[in-house]
Formats: sequence, C-alpha cells, structure tokens
Amino acid sequence: MTDKVEHFLAHLFSVFMHPLLIPGWTFLVLMSTGNFMSLQIPFPMRWTLTGIIFTTTFFIPALMILLMWHFKMISSLRMPLRSERMAPLVITAVFFYLTYYLLKQINLAPLFYFYMLGATTLAIFGLLITMWWKISLHMIALGGISGAFAALALLSRGEYISALLILLIISGLTASSRLKLRAHTPGEIYAGYAVGALTMFSLFTLVL
Repeated sequence: MTDKVEHFLAHLFSVFMHPLLIPGWTFLVLMSTGNFMSLQIPFPMRWTLTGIIFTTTFFIPALMILLMWHFKMISSLRMPLRSERMAPLVITAVFFYLTYYLLKQINLAPLFYFYMLGATTLAIFGLLITMWWKISLHMIALGGISGAFAALALLSRGEYISALLILLIISGLTASSRLKLRAHTPGEIYAGYAVGALTMFSLFTLVL
C-alpha cells in the first residue's frame, strides 16, 4: 500500500469517526440491535430521532465551527493548536447536553439519554484536559462508545459483544490514522481512549 493511499485512508477514518459524528453513529447502532428498548420506539419515530440527534450533535456545532474558521477565529478546521480547541469544545458540550435534555423529555429508555449525558461529561473532560494538554478528542469519543458497549455487553450477558468487537477494530484503525497523520502522539491517543472508555463504562455500570 502506497503512502498516498495510507494517508487517504487515514483522513477518511478521521472524518467519519469525527467526535461530532459519534453520537449519531451510536444511536444508529443502538437502533439496529433490535433489543426490546429499541423496539419500543415506533419505526417512523426512529428516523425523526436520528435526524434530531445528527442535527444537534453534528450539523449545528459543525456549522458554528465552520463560521469560526470563516471569521479567522481558528486557523484550520483540524484545529492543530491546543488553544483553538477550547471554544469548539464548549459548543460541543452545550449541544450534547441539549440533546441529552431533549431525549430525556421524550421519555425514551434511559440507555439512550444516558449516553448523551456521558458524551457531555466527556466533552467537559476534554475541555479541562485541553487547557494544559492536547489529548486526542477522536479517541475520547471512540473510547466513550467502546466503554458504553462494553458495559452493555457485561450487563446484558453478551448481547452487544459483536458491536463491541467491531468498535474495538474501528478504534484501533482510527488511532493508527491519527498517528499516521501526526495529529497526536501515542500518549495522547492512549490517554484519550482510556478517559473515554473508563468514564462511560463507569457511568453505564453504576447507573443502568
């Protein structure tokens, strides 16, 4: 495999596993498992909820970050400088919490809105850590979803184990991609994944 192809694939994984997209992907995975909690949601409503989640966790925050880039508030959409990540993380935390609040009002099974509460917590942790260290936000997000599904697999006695294994593979490929692009050091990658996984696993095992 040529270096150009490797860089293309690394960029591809970085884009599709962007932290703002992870809540939407998580909801789609939970909807596709077919367990009793997802089956309680009427099929037409699933598409409505998916649209709401992608709008509040991805499209609106991404648009605001694009405006920040347009008005030269950040130098690049990749935000290579640690200081440039502060405002986008605040925006992310606010809209993640808004999503949590909206899902809770709909009276869904706690599984769905607890994930968004955990995602909000991780955004705040990412903000606090970024004040002094450029931790990997991609890996915090992927660690979060991995930790959530690890807890679900444990609590359901293996129902989510297939999804967890796929997530572990995707996490590994994304970590390799971030290293390939020299966006982070190995320490920043490992620390991000550990923070995400431990936080979400603890939340799910203690609350659900």
